[in-house]
Formats: sequence, structure tokens, C-alpha cells
Amino acid sequence: MVQSKKDLFGAVFAEFLATGLFIWIGCGAAISSNTWHSGNTTPEVGSVVGIALAFGFGISVLAYGIGHVSGGHINPAVTFSFLIRGEMSFASATMYMLAQFSGAFIGALLLYASVIGLTTGCEGNTVNTIDDGANVRLCSASCTLDDTGVFVDCGAPFGLGANQVSDAIGQGSAFIAELIGTFVLVFTVLMAAVHKSNGSGPNAAPIAIGWSVMLAHLVLVPLTGCGINPARTFGPAVVALISGTNTFVRGAWVYYVAPFVGSLCATLSYEIIFKNVPTVDDEMV
Repeated sequence: MVQSKKDLFGAVFAEFLATGLFIWIGCGAAISSNTWHSGNTTPEVGSVVGIALAFGFGISVLAYGIGHVSGGHINPAVTFSFLIRGEMSFASATMYMLAQFSGAFIGALLLYASVIGLTTGCEGNTVNTIDDGANVRLCSASCTLDDTGVFVDCGAPFGLGANQVSDAIGQGSAFIAELIGTFVLVFTVLMAAVHKSNGSGPNAAPIAIGWSVMLAHLVLVPLTGCGINPARTFGPAVVALISGTNTFVRGAWVYYVAPFVGSLCATLSYEIIFKNVPTVDDEMV
């Protein structure tokens, strides 16, 4: 996929940069959309839509930006697909994934630096002394209540949007949901950007890929926060942990297993069924 060492360095750095920006954009939208609902103690439906749009448009813009340099993976699950299809060497794929994970960490770190002041008004206050519903939600999600009902030990606001399995679903359901969401993404990448007879053309592929990410978020945000990308999960989770908020809790394994299984399923479907199947254009010739 990448020929020279210079090309590989540029591609790896592009993946590092784009993944960091992806985290800053998407998780930043998750924080801001849950912060500015004055008077409300629960997020509105618009929050989910806003988060989905940010992640979807974010991946589309960044894929356009670096697609011609690295292929625009921005996701270890996507890189894994190219690896098992034989389009990348193990060494190149490993470097891509390391760049994505480290980029996600730096992106989350920069996001934390951007929003760290949001919890300033939480420390030392109680639910009754905070008169804005949005701030009550912010403090409740970001701080610990001591025995007297006072907010203490505030970590990263909203855990930097780190993924967590909802208490309303089991870990098995979360695994299936994340697997299917990743399947949708990787299948779209293969059919819209890789397939030799794709109808969209290479210039339109990032739009379709962005839409697949957006659709996955519309379904998964209330259930799992929508991972479908191990690097996206890893970066905010580590920075949140450094800040004092542990998100490596129930179901954390799901985000590091399901995306690779979903990618494998999508890749096998493409290779076995769709790669060489006659297209509508072929049949018309």
C-alpha cells in the first residue's frame, strides 16, 4: 500500500493527526451538546443527533483530508480489514494502529485542556446549590458526591465522552450492537471506496463513509456511546482515567473486541460474496 519509508512516515503521521482531530471533534461535540441545555437535567434528543452529525461529518472531512496520503483509515478496525485482505503488511498495519491509538490519546488530551474549566463550579457545591439543570448534570457525571452531598474529586467533564455500556443493556447486547455498527462502517468502506465497480466513485466515498458513522451513532449512542473504533474508545478513556474518572468498567472489553470481529465479518462478506460479483454496469455491457 505504501512504497517508500518517506511515504510510510507521511501516511502514519496523517493517521495520527486525523485520529486526534477526530477525537477532538466528536467527543468535543458529545461534551458540548450535553452542557448547554439550561434548565434541563437530562439530555435532549437533539444531543444524540448533534453527536452523530459531528462524528459522521468529522470522519468524512478528515477522510477527504488524508485519504490520498494514507487511505484515511482513522480506525484500527478499518486498518485490520486492509491487513487481512493482504493490502497492508503486518508492520505497516501495526504502525497505523499505533499512530491511531496515540493520536486518539493526544486528541483526548487536547480536548481535556479545552474543557477542563467546565467543572470549576462543581467542587464544594451540592445539587441544591446549583440552580442550572445543565450544570447539575455536568457535575453529577463528572464528580463524586461525598457523604454530605457535596461534589468533590471532579474529573474530566462527562468523562470526555468516553464509551460506556448502558446499564439498560447487557454486555452481550452491547457486543452485538458494536459488532453490527462496525460491520456497517467497514462494509461501506469496502463497497464505496475499494470495490472496483463502486457506483459512488472515489471522490464521493468519504461522504458514504461519514454517513455510515453517523447512522451507527444514531443507533448506538444511547446504548454504548458508539465505539466502533478501538482508538476512539481508548484515547478518552485513558485521559479520563488520568483525570480521576475510571471508565474501564463493566463491558469495557466490548470496545476492543467487537470492532475487530465486525471488521472481520464485513471483510469476509466482501471477499467471498461481493468482490467479484457482476455489477449492474457489468451486466449492461
